Amino acid sequence: MAISENQNIKILLVEDDKALAITISNLLRVKGYEVTHAGDGAMGIQKAFEILPDLILCDISMNEISGYDVFNVLKESSATAMIPFVFLTAKSEIKDIRFGMQLGADDYIVKPFEYDELLTSIATRLHKAEAHRKANEEKFIALSMISPYGIYIYQGNRFIETNPSLSATLGYSREELLNMGFEDIIARQDQPSAIEKINRCLRGFEKDIHIRFRVVHKDGHEINTELYGIEGLKVKGRTSLLGTLIVSKFDIVEDQDIEGITINEIEEFERAVDLLAGKRSYVSTELINKLIAVFRDNELVKEKAAEDVISFSDREIEVLGLVCKGLSTKEIADKLFISSRTVEKHRANLMTKTDAKNIIEVIIYAVKHKLIDL
Repeated sequence: MAISENQNIKILLVEDDKALAITISNLLRVKGYEVTHAGDGAMGIQKAFEILPDLILCDISMNEISGYDVFNVLKESSATAMIPFVFLTAKSEIKDIRFGMQLGADDYIVKPFEYDELLTSIATRLHKAEAHRKANEEKFIALSMISPYGIYIYQGNRFIETNPSLSATLGYSREELLNMGFEDIIARQDQPSAIEKINRCLRGFEKDIHIRFRVVHKDGHEINTELYGIEGLKVKGRTSLLGTLIVSKFDIVEDQDIEGITINEIEEFERAVDLLAGKRSYVSTELINKLIAVFRDNELVKEKAAEDVISFSDREIEVLGLVCKGLSTKEIADKLFISSRTVEKHRANLMTKTDAKNIIEVIIYAVKHKLIDL
């Protein structure tokens, strides 16, 4: 790849050998890559969820938390499971190489290695990941083209893909919609609430949304619609919101959780999304168990955690504990006898307090400091 082609490609390097890490980082930066270095396995896991890199280079033989531990945790979350993962190690025995590959690693480079070998491996894995992503995007788009329900992919503040059914619903051509955003189609009176919810989901504050609002058809009349969206998926290299927009016979209501929807179009859409994202369970019980094993029961992490601990309110801890058990916003609200909006507020407060970009970063912080009892 040319240097210009590597720009904006994020590589996470997890390596406890500082001298080697500096050398590798400098080499990759010269080639145009954006490099983030993590000096141990715990920081590697945290950085992976924080920056969602395009590729991970990870040493195996690190103190306390090995590269295998890092790999096993990251492969448990849909947010990081599809990121190409390359092991770096001084182990040259066949059994160690075989074990790393059996876990599902994309490559295994033995130290000392030639830098051309490293660069070739990175380029190859990125190329394969890009080809896989494009193939899945094409399958998704092909399915959406024949769907009777309006489907969109939204990025930043613009649609980057729409299907014929959405055009039919709104009266705009695909070309027109690709130069528009939700602010251009949502009725003015419904914009503040709807845009806020869409942006919250796009930024990762909620894993999915189901809201109702009025849109303005191209000819000027208003239509009651329902929107379903899923956050956190990378499409064309950037985080996007994928969803359906369908005509509703109901009046505007407060947002509702997706668990209450049984209509076939949502099931069809989820199957299509799986082509892009695979398993969508963002916070699973197995993931929590692995995070506990890494961050709570590890002496090295305990020593590093001797920092000033941010205090959470009793209700915030209660909400976070239920999130860790895999409960939805609606289920948490029902269990605590509060509104879904209040649950969302507590989740947002937790992310703000910990300066986290997603709920898993909050969970890691809470597990590391024993703020929740799981």
